[in-house]
Amino acid sequence: MREKHPSEGSEGRGRLSPRREALLQARIKDLSLRLSGTPLERYIAQLHAELEAKGLSFKPQCYLSDEWGCPSGVPVIGLPFYLADPDLLSIEAELGGSAETEAEILMYLRHEAGHAFNYAYRLYETDEWRRVFGDYARPYRDDYKPRPFSRRYVFHIAGWYAQKHPDEDFAETFAVWLTPGSDWEKRYQGWGALKKLQYVEATAKALGHTPALVSLAQPDLTTEEMEGTVQDHYRQRELDEKVDLELRNAFDHALEDIFWGPGEAPVSAATLVQAERQRLLSTVGHYSGVGRGVVRALVDHLSERTAALNLTLHPDDSREAAMQLASLVTVLAMNYLHTDRFFED
Repeated sequence: MREKHPSEGSEGRGRLSPRREALLQARIKDLSLRLSGTPLERYIAQLHAELEAKGLSFKPQCYLSDEWGCPSGVPVIGLPFYLADPDLLSIEAELGGSAETEAEILMYLRHEAGHAFNYAYRLYETDEWRRVFGDYARPYRDDYKPRPFSRRYVFHIAGWYAQKHPDEDFAETFAVWLTPGSDWEKRYQGWGALKKLQYVEATAKALGHTPALVSLAQPDLTTEEMEGTVQDHYRQRELDEKVDLELRNAFDHALEDIFWGPGEAPVSAATLVQAERQRLLSTVGHYSGVGRGVVRALVDHLSERTAALNLTLHPDDSREAAMQLASLVTVLAMNYLHTDRFFED
């Protein structure tokens, strides 16, 4: 599973320290990264304590990998390697646009624990699980089209991630159920998702300290197996998540409605678009469910067109212009979500 901050590319990187430049050239397998001695140990211990507090003896093993994930059918949890080193975490913040906070790390750990619990007890093979969540064998698509604010699903990870696949639906439901203080019975009262949470609650009580059916703990890809350099990792992420748009001047008129023309105001409007870039990537994807790569490509296109048109801005208008820009990006993202296009010819 990869739900967060894809690479923004080296062009937005800025100047890195010599130590971090050396890390970029290092092979990941040669960095001798470990979970022990890092803050990750504390987060994993908290996850295990939360599981115990819910009456479960199940405690999934964790390891460092290239991204967040749980190998299909195997109850172990992979964590991104950069979380194990503060300098690598700083590189992730620069090249990836942001890095996980403590709250986000715990959020993803609970989600992956849901996958691991599902696999450990082979719940996905049971008729009851299929009745509640759907067919586990359903094709897994990254370009799923969520229904924002659907009450049939819990909301945990941004982008309505529970709607991606029955396996993700269960993992998200488990994560909400596990989160201390989530008050899920009240929060989801009257929602279709409540029966899913009740299923998790009942299943957890039934299994409790029952030994797992699957004890295999074979990781998918460990840092010891990662031959590429840190820089290779980010270059590949950029390639994997790159979205090419052929929009040309399709939205020039909308930008001209938001901003002033060349020479009509003292500030370049492109500076505002760039200043709002990270906020737009986070909020639009969060609520629309449109992939971050698509939103990023759209925002970058609007930024380039704003600069090419030499549009300007009065500083006093910045707040209003930012709101209009966010509205424009949101509407275009929703068009894309429902029609696979930003506009009709």
